[in-house]
Amino acid sequence: MSSAGCADTQPTLQTIRLASQDNITAKAGGGQSVNPLNSAISLHRITTVASANDSVTMFPAKAGMVYVVTNAAASNSANVFPIKGEVINALGANAAFAVAAGKVAVFICVTDGQWHTLLTA
Repeated sequence: MSSAGCADTQPTLQTIRLASQDNITAKAGGGQSVNPLNSAISLHRITTVASANDSVTMFPAKAGMVYVVTNAAASNSANVFPIKGEVINALGANAAFAVAAGKVAVFICVTDGQWHTLLTA
């Protein structure tokens, strides 16, 4: 009997440990190419957003990348900019994606230069 299409009756649980960066302060006044996130790290947690529209900047979008940005600030939204010339969702080149306080955004790259997001409710 073929096992194709059959569920594994003895699944192995595995833990994937990703590098994380905590206590990030969004750049006051915002803007693109300020306070870039570390491309070698998968999980980013912004803890300080002093005023609305303070920002961080992503790194070049390369196919296959997946990154998580958490805005753990108490009340202000943080803008996440793509690197110059790139796009997040359908916002247009160089436009910021807003991550409200208490939200988590997953950034996914399928095509070089283009980020797509999933945002928590």
